[in-house]
Amino acid sequence: MKRPLLRLKGLNNERGAALIVVLMVFVVICILGAAITGLAANNMKMSSIERTSQASYYIAESGVTQRVNEIGPALKDVYGLAVNGTDFFNKVDNALELGIEKAYRNFESSLGQNPVAKVKIERVPSDTIISYSNDYKITSVGKIGNSSRKVTKIIHVAWKPKSSVTIPADAVLFSKDDFLVKNYKITGSVGSNGVITLQGGQASISGNVYNKVGTSLTMPDFPTFPIPATAVNFQETSLKMDHDKVFNTLTINSNSTLTIDVGKTNKNLVVNNLNLLSYGKIRIIGDGKLSIYAKNITLSGNNIINTDGNIEKLYIFLDGSGSTLNNGIIYGSMYANNTSLTVNNDSGIQGHLITNGTNIYINGAALTYSKMIYAPSATVSINASVTGAIICKTITSSGNDDNIKFQFVQINYDNSPLYVDNGKGLSPVKDMITQEPVRENN
Repeated sequence: MKRPLLRLKGLNNERGAALIVVLMVFVVICILGAAITGLAANNMKMSSIERTSQASYYIAESGVTQRVNEIGPALKDVYGLAVNGTDFFNKVDNALELGIEKAYRNFESSLGQNPVAKVKIERVPSDTIISYSNDYKITSVGKIGNSSRKVTKIIHVAWKPKSSVTIPADAVLFSKDDFLVKNYKITGSVGSNGVITLQGGQASISGNVYNKVGTSLTMPDFPTFPIPATAVNFQETSLKMDHDKVFNTLTINSNSTLTIDVGKTNKNLVVNNLNLLSYGKIRIIGDGKLSIYAKNITLSGNNIINTDGNIEKLYIFLDGSGSTLNNGIIYGSMYANNTSLTVNNDSGIQGHLITNGTNIYINGAALTYSKMIYAPSATVSINASVTGAIICKTITSSGNDDNIKFQFVQINYDNSPLYVDNGKGLSPVKDMITQEPVRENN
C-alpha cells in the first residue's frame, strides 16, 4: 500500500524540478533579450556618434577648402600691388588675416544640428632657406553639436620676381636705347625708349612701332640663399626630395645620371657648387617643378640638365658665373644674377632667360623654344631667328642673313621665373601656392 504513495511523491518532485528549469530558461532568455536590446541600442548610439564624428571631419575639411579657394584671388591682388618680395609677404600676411578665426556656416543641417567650420591661418617656420617662400598653416575645426574634429593643411606661398615696368602687349622687341632693325623681318610690334630705325630691303615690322616710350627697365630683386656651414656634399645617383634640400657641393660623376624625384609638389634645391663631370646628366621626375638655387654651376662637357626636355619643369637661379653653361644643354629657364650668356639650339639655356649681365649672344639655327629674354643691362647680339619677346638695353645684328625673323608669342608667365607686365592683366598665381595634404590633429 505504500509504494503508490512513493510514486506520487516522486512525480511531484519531478514537476517541481521542471518548473525550476522553466524559470531558469525564462530568466536566461530575459537576460539575453535585455543584453541584445542594450547592445542594439548601444550600437545605434555608437553609429550615431560615428556618423556625427565623420560628418564633423568633412565639415572641417570643407572649411580648409573654402579658405584655400579664397587665398588665390587675394594673392593675385596682393601680387599686383607688391614692389618686391618683402613687400609681397607683408601684404600676404595682412591679406590672410593671420590668427583671426573665420566661421563658415554654409552647410546643410546634419542630424538636426547646424554644422560650423572655424578656420584660422598662422605663419609657421619654413624648411627652406631661400627668401622667395613662406609657409602657412590652415587649421579648421568642424563642429556638429558636441562633436568636433580638427584638421590642418600647410601651404607654401612663393614670390615670383617681377619687372616693375609695363611694355606694349604685342612687343617682340623692346630696348632701353636706340636700335637698328637691320635687314630682318619682325612679326609683331617693337618699342624703345630711344628711336627705332629700319635699314635694308628685307627690314620690316608688321605691328606698331613705339618710339621714346620712356619706360624704366630695372632688374627685380634676386633671391638670397645663404649656404649653412653644416651643408654636406652629395654624390649619389638618386635624390628623393620629400622636402627642400641644401648641399655644399653636388657632383654628378662622368657618364652618370642623377635622378631627382620632386614628388607631387614644387621643390627647391639649394647648392653652393653644382658640378657635372663629362657626360653627367640630371633627370627630374615627379609632378612638381624643381627650382635650383646655385652659387656656381660647372658643366664639363656633353652634359644635360633635365633629360626629359620639358622646360616647364625646371628653374635655375644662378648667383655666379655662367661661363661653362654652353658645355652642355639645360632644358629649363634661368635667372642669372650677373652673367653674360650665349643662347642657341645646341647648348645652354633652352627656356626663358633673365640676367643682369651685359652681353647676350643668340647664334645658330632658329631657336626651337619660344622664350622671353629679359636683360635690361645687356646688348643682345642676334644672329638667329627668335619667337617670343626680347627686352634689353639695345639690340645689334649682323644684318647679313635675310632669313632672320622675329615673331611675337605671348609668354606664359606660369612657366617663367620672372613676370613682366604687358598690359594684359595676367598674374602668375598658378605656381605661387603649393599645398600639402590635409592632416587630422587630435
